[in-house]
Amino acid sequence: MKNLIYILAIAVVVASCNMADKTASTKATAEKERMQQFYDKVINAHNADMVDSFCTADFVDHNPDQGHTGKGIDDMKATFKDFFAAFPDVRMTSDFMIAEGDMVMAHVTMTGTNTGAMGKMPATNKPFSVEGIDVIKIKDGKASERWGFFDSMKMMTQLGMMPEPGAPPAPPAEPMKMEKKKK
Repeated sequence: MKNLIYILAIAVVVASCNMADKTASTKATAEKERMQQFYDKVINAHNADMVDSFCTADFVDHNPDQGHTGKGIDDMKATFKDFFAAFPDVRMTSDFMIAEGDMVMAHVTMTGTNTGAMGKMPATNKPFSVEGIDVIKIKDGKASERWGFFDSMKMMTQLGMMPEPGAPPAPPAEPMKMEKKKK
């Protein structure tokens, strides 16, 4: 009888561990699916207005694009609208994702063609393909923070906005002439 109680106690502990593992696995799968939905419904569909469905109002992008603060959902929407204007055919493909706890990490490949102005820079009409990493913190089922790293140098090189690594430097620019202020 004593051995039977001992065996039952061990079985209960093992079953509890398996249930916890299944719950964590189910949560991780759901978070990865949600991140893929973001890529499909926001980025690949070029629909910045869908951001509300996936991100908290106080969302923080720790690596914002130039000219943006990275703070709040309105700034995020503006970032995507600017990006979609510069790259109307942009696509994001998830190569793989990992989820643990409240974090999801995705290795992605982004492709597109620069057919619109990027700020003050005119369109180059050249394509690009770069890899990157997105790390997203999930809060109550929505993204609350992002850390992202893309190969910006490779992108700018492909777009013709900077020379290939190892290329000879560009010739020096003409010196600027300063006008004297009149009194």
